[in-house]
Amino acid sequence: MLTEPDSPAVPAVTDELGKAGVRAVEITLTSPDALDAVRRSVATGAALVGAGTVRDRETARRAVGAGAHYLLTPGVLPEVLDEARGLGVPVVCGAFTTTEVMEAWRLGAALVKLFPARLGGPAYLASLTMAFGDIPIVPTGGITADDLGDYFAAGAHAAALGRPLVGDALHGGNLADVRHRATDLLDRVRAARR
Repeated sequence: MLTEPDSPAVPAVTDELGKAGVRAVEITLTSPDALDAVRRSVATGAALVGAGTVRDRETARRAVGAGAHYLLTPGVLPEVLDEARGLGVPVVCGAFTTTEVMEAWRLGAALVKLFPARLGGPAYLASLTMAFGDIPIVPTGGITADDLGDYFAAGAHAAALGRPLVGDALHGGNLADVRHRATDLLDRVRAARR
């Protein structure tokens, strides 16, 4: 998850993540130039690029126009899910409670993003996946390299990490470190899924 879309390094970081085996990268729409970051990152072709923090129909349209492969919402937003369906792109819908998880899935979310995951931790995710084994849940928000394996052992379909994965690469740090961290974290995921 790239939460600083104004950094000129966003496309290069996306490229490194893709080369390491990360299949999807979220770029949060938290600045005026975020859609340009989506556009430039999509052009690398390294990974699927999602536009995060989509809260309304117009932003959904603009994100898809910039090339976003999927959208992410911070909560259950029926109007965004409806717009995305018309645009032909999947939505990863934010939820925290059991009611929100069920509602997001009922409304057509492709995945449900458990946010903020750190409030309940892996034990809370395990309870959700026990109740909703058919719903792919993606924890995000406060996940660290040390507890990543615990989330997958608890049933995570995928997970979203920011700084533990990207480090200081958006601020001039070494891009090769991004690939090394990603490779290490993917190894942890594979080990947890065994």
